[in-house]
Amino acid sequence: MSDRFIKFNDEQLDAKQVMMLQDLARLLLKNEQAHVKIQKFPYYDPINHTLITSSFWSHRSKEIESTGLKSDVLLATYGYQMMDEKIVNEVIHNREFQHPKFFQQLFKLLEDKRVLNTIVQLRPSTKPIIQMRNEVRLNYTQTQIKVYKTKTTFTDLLFLYLEASFLTENFYDVPQIHPQIDDVLNHMYQYLPNFFYNETSEDNMYLAERIMYQIDGILKEDMLNEYYHLPKKVYEAIQELNFEDLTRTDASNSDGQSDEQNDEEVVSEEMESNNQDSASEGGAYLEMELHEGENSDVMGDNDTAREGDASDDMTDMQTKKGKGSTDNVEDDEGGSVGHNQAFALKGINQNVEIKWNIPDIEPQYINDYHNVESEVQFETKDLIQIIKKTIDREYQDERRNLTKGRLQKNLLNWFIDDQYKLFYKKQDLSQSFDATFTLLVDASASMQDKMEETIKGVVLFHETLKSLNVKHEILAFNEDAFDADDANQPNIIDEIISYDRSTLEKDGPRIMALEPQDDNRDGVAIRIGSERLMHRSHNQRFLIVFSDGEPSAYNYSQDGILDTYEAVETARKMGIEVFNVFLSQEPITEDIEQTIHNIYGQYAIFVEGVENLPSHLSPLLKKLLLKSF
Repeated sequence: MSDRFIKFNDEQLDAKQVMMLQDLARLLLKNEQAHVKIQKFPYYDPINHTLITSSFWSHRSKEIESTGLKSDVLLATYGYQMMDEKIVNEVIHNREFQHPKFFQQLFKLLEDKRVLNTIVQLRPSTKPIIQMRNEVRLNYTQTQIKVYKTKTTFTDLLFLYLEASFLTENFYDVPQIHPQIDDVLNHMYQYLPNFFYNETSEDNMYLAERIMYQIDGILKEDMLNEYYHLPKKVYEAIQELNFEDLTRTDASNSDGQSDEQNDEEVVSEEMESNNQDSASEGGAYLEMELHEGENSDVMGDNDTAREGDASDDMTDMQTKKGKGSTDNVEDDEGGSVGHNQAFALKGINQNVEIKWNIPDIEPQYINDYHNVESEVQFETKDLIQIIKKTIDREYQDERRNLTKGRLQKNLLNWFIDDQYKLFYKKQDLSQSFDATFTLLVDASASMQDKMEETIKGVVLFHETLKSLNVKHEILAFNEDAFDADDANQPNIIDEIISYDRSTLEKDGPRIMALEPQDDNRDGVAIRIGSERLMHRSHNQRFLIVFSDGEPSAYNYSQDGILDTYEAVETARKMGIEVFNVFLSQEPITEDIEQTIHNIYGQYAIFVEGVENLPSHLSPLLKKLLLKSF
């Protein structure tokens, strides 16, 4: 089940900021598959193509937060490239010292400092960024020093003093911690400046070991807190992949192949392993604990989702993972799905299974539909009248019956007018209506108290467009929370109103089949709706999403915000106008508004009290319809 109703904190994901960080990461890594998450410690996972930035920068000024996150991206990307995975694994699996947490964090502190110094040398323009990072870290470290001065144990205090010395590059002021260790520190601070001669991970390991040999027997307990992090499972996985490459190379040597051939194979296999699409766990934004490596299962190519078709049997449910089958070919107006890679289901959605369903029209739906239709009839009629008046006005403004120009279809003037006004000028003709709509309805469990009023809005939507002979589509979406697991997340798309039958009378009552189900994976629904729109031959395409909050599904959590944002941005780049209608029965708070704006930008309508939905929907439809002339 999802954690929809569990709120651990009030952190809000700034999707645009994460996308900016993602673009930077892809540029530095030269990997278009890389994506960014925000957890506790920065590092890069090449198996899952995931770059982690740190929650350390939250609750600070916007400038510091943005700069700090950029520095995390720099540190993670260059750290991955510069740190020797063999040495890192040697540190991780070291059993010689009694205090391994201290040893590992000390090594990572030295490596981070080496990497950051190298970044400044390679990219001088980053100096202000790195300097700001060091200043903020130093301020935090000094605050922690004051705290640990009051404690009886001094392991964390020693580490913090060492960190402060490396951040300031000051090894002349030797800290006074405890009589038991002060003499050792005086000797230690004489060789710490040797750090500036260290050029490799091995050099820093030797320096960390030298420090440990002096203090390991003095320390009473290991570190209480984690200030620097080595992603153990990530580096173990990297080493395992490299070992497999070596064993395959040895096998090729035994077959008598040339060295040149062997080298080519090794390079090819490395490229292959670096470009695998992998599952992503989707950890919570600003997560306070890491679970790296748990989501490192490597998956193959995805399939694509099959589009529902009006010709399908009512009880039939077509299924397909990922991208969708190519055997479903509709007419040019209806369109097909599964051919546009921009909307392919991959990454966090690669194990999504799409199930298409066309609900039956139960006998009671017909009367229920007529009742709802009568409740919104005034809004519907007013809206239709406004649009038709606009159409009539446009028609009246057309310049026809001219003495020269292009021959018009109506030739009546040949018989009744001596001047033979039979012509028109093409540039003077008014625009004709050329738009189509798709309505996506969130059918998750949280819509329980809103679905009745939502149905009224959907009926208003359908009846208005049907009366104007505007083709449209209405889809409901939800994820089966009980059957969802790491290997498979079934998503059900109910085709409430099909595109080809949208202007017919008899399909309207199917809207009454809308009912709350389980979870909502909004990014998937938006991609499916967008791809179907792309195959329709209209100049303007509108996608309207009815929802009541953040996306929430299996392993989706706050990653769903970013995934939905990416789906919206992709659709808009393709020329689709995406709008969100946010439904709430409670007062809408600022943080909720900010979350929705992070996903949809300013193209969001907030409906506080769903009984007001028809009155909010009418102006939106009016605006979009009039825009299409």
